[in-house]
Amino acid sequence: MIFPSLTIASSALQAQQSAIDVVAHNIANANTPGYSRQTAGLATLSPEKIQNLTFGRGVELQSVQRVVDPIINDAMVVNSSQTAYWSSLNDGLNAVENVFGSLSSTGLASALDEFFLSWQQMSNNPQDSGQKFNVQAKTTTVINNIVTMSSQLSNAQASADTKINDSIAQANLLMTKIASLNGQITRQENVAQGGTASANDLRDQRDTAIRDLSKIIPLQVVNSNENGVLIQSANGDLLVQDNVARQFGRGPVGANGFGSIIIADTGATISGTLAGGAIGGLLELRDTKLNNYLTQIDSIAANMIFAVNQAHANGNPGTGLTSITSQETGNATIPLNDPLQVAPFAALVQNGSFKVHTYDAAGVATPPGGTTINITAATSTMTTLAADISAVAGVTATIGGNGQLTITADAGTTFALSDDTSNVLAAYEINNFFHGSNAGTIALSANVQASATNINTGRAVSATSEIQIGDSNTAIAILALQNQSITYDGTTSASLHDRTTLISSTYGTDVTISTQQLQYRTAEADSLSSQREAISGVNIDDELVTMIKFQRAYEASAKVISTSNTMLDSLLGLIR
Repeated sequence: MIFPSLTIASSALQAQQSAIDVVAHNIANANTPGYSRQTAGLATLSPEKIQNLTFGRGVELQSVQRVVDPIINDAMVVNSSQTAYWSSLNDGLNAVENVFGSLSSTGLASALDEFFLSWQQMSNNPQDSGQKFNVQAKTTTVINNIVTMSSQLSNAQASADTKINDSIAQANLLMTKIASLNGQITRQENVAQGGTASANDLRDQRDTAIRDLSKIIPLQVVNSNENGVLIQSANGDLLVQDNVARQFGRGPVGANGFGSIIIADTGATISGTLAGGAIGGLLELRDTKLNNYLTQIDSIAANMIFAVNQAHANGNPGTGLTSITSQETGNATIPLNDPLQVAPFAALVQNGSFKVHTYDAAGVATPPGGTTINITAATSTMTTLAADISAVAGVTATIGGNGQLTITADAGTTFALSDDTSNVLAAYEINNFFHGSNAGTIALSANVQASATNINTGRAVSATSEIQIGDSNTAIAILALQNQSITYDGTTSASLHDRTTLISSTYGTDVTISTQQLQYRTAEADSLSSQREAISGVNIDDELVTMIKFQRAYEASAKVISTSNTMLDSLLGLIR
């Protein structure tokens, strides 16, 4: 029985040494991100039967297993996706905080108040040219605020899109890496392919890559039959199958001005299914949040432009006009409110009329009360409008090659416009104060930019056509817009000031929600990480205790060999 003892002790030495190697590997990777603690699985060798007795044959290292909890790992994948979603959204919202800081008492809200105050001051003294220059300056401040906000939000959208491109590139690399790891794991673990051992470290690398991928896109993970994993998008699109990975790309530019996210080999769009991950948060930021703010600011600018132009177009600068040119162009032969018209506000032209008042060199109206120009929205064109105006004695209307309408007084004659109920003057920027149609294009009209003295303050008296020195009815009409309720997007009614405050409030709510969600997801991530660490992490003290246990077993096995060797020497001595 001596030789079996040597064999048993030898197997024990090898097994304990291998177990110590496993412990050493754990200690070496105690600080390696994503590493899972491994354990040595010792098992008895098959027993040997001698005569009627059965004797053990020793021990072997049967397996080296990762210590993992699949439920926690799966939960971490889901949490990583949600945490990254709220993190990218929250970061993006905080990055435009300065834009909404400009809505405060030092920004657009204050500038609007100063704008209307300047009209109030001018209404008290319309003959003072200094007041007109003040209106021009205050308006420029409002315009600069609006244009800057629009530009900064548009830049934030472009920045988010750049980050989406970066995330797509990173996702493609990770999917390729996961597919490669699938192949390596299969080759190492599949006996049929010559595999001989568990690919624990490769599995850790794959789990880490999957978690990293989930930080970019929401995904589903399914174990395959070949020791690999299948990666699917949240919508079920297959992204990784065994050692084959698909790739993301960008589709054609859509109505939002950005390319969709597609699966490159099929062209299938997946942008709408990415409700998690950093890309999902960036899409929500770019296409929903920032777009909503831009839409609201555009709405403020558009309503302000049109409402002020409506009032301004019916006025005069205190004297008759000699020539004005519309700043918006028009197709001369189609209806003024046709959707094909270039003018952004053309659709607002309606059935109505306006008056043209003409004055001789002495300022006498000829005829008193002016001439009415009727507009039938469905049939009136720029051509008929020019003809109707030209039919008024003392003025001529022409259409330039660019589609702009010019009204010119005859020599020794001036004119004024008033009482427009058709919206045609404001829609085509005839005698306008503002130019543009949204936050990105708002500007002073060419006339007002040329000289503040061209700002209209008075309004021709409808019955007599009289222009009164010191009249401030146009200024008063524009001042009234400060508290006038305006309908935005066909749904919400509010004053310009209140609408500005509403945007700031909406932004504040969005930031609060994203911050709270991020805090919740981060706390959940910390909890899951702690749970994983408790199960899969390496505790140096515990590993040292385990190493001592295997070391003692190794020493005992060596003692058995030494004792067996002594017994063998004694036996050989007897033979001699």
